[in-house]
Amino acid sequence: MEEIKRLLLEEKDALLSEIREKTGNKNEINNDIGDAIDSSVEEQERELDLLLQDRELARLEGIEIALKRMASDDFGYCDECGEAISKKRLLAFPLARMCINCQSNEERSRLAQNAFSRADYSSQVLGDE
Repeated sequence: MEEIKRLLLEEKDALLSEIREKTGNKNEINNDIGDAIDSSVEEQERELDLLLQDRELARLEGIEIALKRMASDDFGYCDECGEAISKKRLLAFPLARMCINCQSNEERSRLAQNAFSRADYSSQVLGDE
């Protein structure tokens, strides 16, 4: 578990550095007068930065949760079935909260639900015509 904790702490430091760097870059205001295309490109870049920042913050939150679970000895156990998550899986994906079987079942269930929702929507649209 120490190896996994080290990986989590390294990733946390890297994410915090990225966030600090991006925050520092945002403070540099571009005063150039550009055309509508320049403004559009800048707006798209800002939207992408916000999306990436949200992902980084979510990842950071996941790391914090994993570290807290390590401290309370809850780390490494499946949230669904309570069985131990394999060390190989945890090394590959330290934020895993489910064993591979429960994760697979959840993904299959989600895919089936999405397929059902699309089929239901399609039948409603086609039925309206």
